[in-house]
Amino acid sequence: MDTDWQTLMTVVPTALSASLYSMTRLTFEAAMARRRAARDLPVMPWVSILKPIAGVDDDLRENLESFVDLDYPAYEILFGIAQPDDPGVPVVRAFLAAHPGLSAQLVFTSPPRGRVMNPKVAQLIGLARRARGSVLVVSDAGVRVPRSYLRSMVAVLLRPGVGLVSSVIAGVGERTLAAAIDNAQLGVFVAPSVVTAHRLGLWPITVGKSMAMRRADLERVGGFEGVADVLAEDDVLGRRFDAMGYSVELCLDPIESHSVRGSWSRTLDRHARWAKMRRAITPAGFFLELLLSPLMVAAAVFLLLPSALSLRMLVFSLVLTWGGAFLSLRRLRGRGALVLAALEPLRAAMMLWCWGVACMSRRVVWRGNAFSLGRGSTLYPGIKQGLGIGASVDDGDAGPQRGGHDDARGGLLRRVERARAGGARRERGNRSGGDVSGSYVCGGDVSSGVVGEPGK
Repeated sequence: MDTDWQTLMTVVPTALSASLYSMTRLTFEAAMARRRAARDLPVMPWVSILKPIAGVDDDLRENLESFVDLDYPAYEILFGIAQPDDPGVPVVRAFLAAHPGLSAQLVFTSPPRGRVMNPKVAQLIGLARRARGSVLVVSDAGVRVPRSYLRSMVAVLLRPGVGLVSSVIAGVGERTLAAAIDNAQLGVFVAPSVVTAHRLGLWPITVGKSMAMRRADLERVGGFEGVADVLAEDDVLGRRFDAMGYSVELCLDPIESHSVRGSWSRTLDRHARWAKMRRAITPAGFFLELLLSPLMVAAAVFLLLPSALSLRMLVFSLVLTWGGAFLSLRRLRGRGALVLAALEPLRAAMMLWCWGVACMSRRVVWRGNAFSLGRGSTLYPGIKQGLGIGASVDDGDAGPQRGGHDDARGGLLRRVERARAGGARRERGNRSGGDVSGSYVCGGDVSSGVVGEPGK
């Protein structure tokens, strides 16, 4: 009987994990295989690309160059930088000088203050006030896009009922081992998990590296101001759109996130921060994440119940995850998939480390700012007095949680209505020449002669 019980305990955990892993891979492969190229668009609304910049990301200039000749006739680019002495300023100015005919400008935005605690959201608030487009596209400095980028994003946004669209991300460009692990995590864990969650309708996951939305819809859900006090502004925006009855969708045409010369400290810090965000916004999903790694489950079983059978299960899991990693990476990026798949044990170890750190601490340091995370990734300055490693944060009036920030529908709708009224007042002020809360422009005129009427 003891032998039967040990056999059961050896096989079942790994078999369950392998089944969940295989379902995720198959769902991802099926979704990516069925994606279709964007057809001719019935309308082409004016698009404002909002690109917040802090420092110099890997291959920043090359990333910016990918936005010069997009296959879309009506767009502008607004680069947001919070400090005039930011090292990204010379790169952006050189880019603008090299492309004088491009509808683009540099906007110096206000730093975070008051309730606006998220540095990226502070930049987006300033950029949105300067933008002319009826469609806003948020695009991180570290991404590189194909010519069809805007056409593909707008095609999804124009579907009936869609309010928010984000992209599938492929990590590329690695020249160090740490950067390779960074890119492997995006391709092996993040992208398949996001696509599967969308396909199965589990929750409206949104990837903030690339998002598209209508300006009017954004104002209806509270604007960027409504997510100014959270770290996971993309996830909270997605939940707000969902709560207001909009569909939150994915554009399955991958875009590239370039991690080239990353160090181990940078890679571990980034993925530990993302793990802490996942724990804050979807605690149940976070604690089930390890089940999606049969390699980690089988390794744990082997350590707890060492036997010839558990060793065979470990070898089986290693082969399965190697194959799954290769297929996902080949689908997303093509070249280099085999090399990155070979790093799967190291990637899994990195993920386990970051998961453990997220279980022990809610402290994050991002863009030079120290925060502690509350429910729904609510930001609190620094570490609250009396908190140690792994301690919880008193959420105060964060309210009921449906796996995310401010998801109590009644309270959300009241907040949205107040934000909508405030947005209308700000819009009237802007149209009459009001201020833009400290934002100012550098970089020349915005070109004219494009399709559509901006701001409508």
